[in-house]
Amino acid sequence: MTITVFTLGQQLSALLREAAQLDASVADASLLWELPKEASFGDLSNALPFRLASQRRQPPQRIAEQLSEALLARCRQQPWGGLIDRVEAKGGYLNVFLSQSALAQVVEAVLAQQQAFGTLPADPSCSINIEFVSANPTGPLSVAHGRQAAVGDALARLLRSQGLRVTTEYYLNDEGRQVELLGRSLRARYAQAIGATEAFPEDGYHGLYLIESAAALRQAHGEGLLQRPLDWFMQTAMEEQLGGIKHDLERFGLRFDRWTSQHWLNTSGKIEAALKTLEQRGALFEAEGALWFASTKYGDDKDRVVRKRDGELTYLAPDVAYHQWKFEQGYDRVLNLWGPDHHGYIPRMQAAVAALGLSAERFAVRIIQLVTLSRHGTPVPMSKRQGEFVTFREILDEVGVDATRFFYLMRTMESHLDFDLDLAKSQSQENPVYYVQYAHARICSILAKAPPSAAADLLRLSEPDTQGLIRMLLQYPTVLRLCADALEPQGITVYLRKLAEAFHIFYTKHRVITEDEPLSAARLALVRATRQVLANGLALLGVSAPERM
Repeated sequence: MTITVFTLGQQLSALLREAAQLDASVADASLLWELPKEASFGDLSNALPFRLASQRRQPPQRIAEQLSEALLARCRQQPWGGLIDRVEAKGGYLNVFLSQSALAQVVEAVLAQQQAFGTLPADPSCSINIEFVSANPTGPLSVAHGRQAAVGDALARLLRSQGLRVTTEYYLNDEGRQVELLGRSLRARYAQAIGATEAFPEDGYHGLYLIESAAALRQAHGEGLLQRPLDWFMQTAMEEQLGGIKHDLERFGLRFDRWTSQHWLNTSGKIEAALKTLEQRGALFEAEGALWFASTKYGDDKDRVVRKRDGELTYLAPDVAYHQWKFEQGYDRVLNLWGPDHHGYIPRMQAAVAALGLSAERFAVRIIQLVTLSRHGTPVPMSKRQGEFVTFREILDEVGVDATRFFYLMRTMESHLDFDLDLAKSQSQENPVYYVQYAHARICSILAKAPPSAAADLLRLSEPDTQGLIRMLLQYPTVLRLCADALEPQGITVYLRKLAEAFHIFYTKHRVITEDEPLSAARLALVRATRQVLANGLALLGVSAPERM
């Protein structure tokens, strides 16, 4: 096996086990190397001395000093020992510093692998289904739905880059009370448009979009549509809203692999099949004339009705069938990205998955928190009930796809997001997406003036700021792996901002094209590698990498 700077961690862990004289009972997790938060702490860091302190009754720093010498001695005996410059003990941590030849290897790897840098080979045996957005087709997508779209799509791109087989899915609730209310609301708006009298439903949809739809119906069909059944208004309204949703998502660069209809689910026999499975597993019982799911057996706080006394199914029944069907497709894992209004629904779905006989590790739900908008430092009102809410489409119109995507991803999905519209539109270094894209465009401008490529002696890249930039490139594969493991793409935005900052510092202090041709060749190789990683990371977010700005 060829040891490279990117596969060094596993080898260092094995040598550290030897140096610390640990037996096989010590978990490998204790030997993992992490990325230090500060450059002064080296390229790889390990906290094993803290774990050994109480057992050996010594301060962590003393243990670290002993282990640093023993580890470095063992590294020197390896064929790849030249990749290590030194090992330091600092504050109880073991910090490994890579050699200049190791850093040169980083630049070479980026340039050789290009778009594949940081990715892992496809593993057909590892698959995941990610369901997200899934907004009812009763109106335009909201700002919160837009955040779900950004997070879900970026996560899917990230996981694909790490070798997983990913299916993105939109669950379409295309029947039931909400669709009926939509149809009644459109019918009432149409009646108003032609001067007829029809009561607006108490819980109807007040948005301007239905007033516009009603006016369009009058213009296209005249004033005789009130003779049509309610189902016609329901279907017409739903198809129009669904068309708008799909249009906005495609404009956003998001195309779902699969759209699954609840109506199809209800007519497919899968709901009865799922209830039969629960019955066979002793998870259903009858009481008070209704059919109940004994979800408390599986960790829920109370049992749930799946079929009411009148025979009508509750929302839970199709949801159980939907998840059973997804697992029947052979996915290793199923992930749902939901809004905070569904938080209380998680335990009953976890109970349903367990009752179906499926492993809890195969099913996960993550909550994507809400978004507030601000303009000129003032919150933007978003009252959906009054029909005055800001839509996802309006954000795209005002800010654009790139800034919208990047801003949606700047906070972890379970953190509240304040979306500053003014900042997102500004062309300044304070705007994070502009800052990152400008770094890419600046590099493209440099390369456009560069002489023909020449063989580069990358060992010439010895200045601290230059090596700091290389060290940021080194971190990219690890950042992707950590983000994928955490199912959280937000870390990519943090990384790209740091990479852009490292480049801007390098560029400010060092001319790339100089009279020293060998040095120019080395620096041009570095900026090419930086441009590649910036483009790769932006692509995972669905953000463009412009050549001019």
